[in-house]
Amino acid sequence: MNRLLVLCVAALALAGCQSHPLSLVTAPRMVGRVVAADTGQPLADVKVRSGEPGEDFEGAVPPKGGERMMAKPAVRTDSEGRFVLDTERVLTPFRGSGWFAVQLCFEHAGYDRFLTNYSYLNLGTNSWKGESVLDAGKIFMQPAPK
Repeated sequence: MNRLLVLCVAALALAGCQSHPLSLVTAPRMVGRVVAADTGQPLADVKVRSGEPGEDFEGAVPPKGGERMMAKPAVRTDSEGRFVLDTERVLTPFRGSGWFAVQLCFEHAGYDRFLTNYSYLNLGTNSWKGESVLDAGKIFMQPAPK
């Protein structure tokens, strides 16, 4: 009888509570266009990734195995230089504050690597299927010195 009472109270409490999704956004959907700084022409096949540069890690502490496994694959720009990075989420039972800043890395043969940061302050009122979209605008890549 006690067990039934506890289950009824729990069911009533849960019915009155509003649930939240168990995933937390760690990076918004990002869109933009990459162009050559000297010619203004769109650059196709530019490797774009969020976070630190990957394979050629130059820091003092190498990344851990789990960090490498969690790394998202880079996307490539299309023939018009456009890219789309999907929203990144993590599964968590606790609500957090979400994302504050996202670092983007752009790499292309013959051009200098370009790193830039975007914060939630750059986020406009754009939305895609109810989710926030950060428009990075035009990214100008400088030709590498010869």
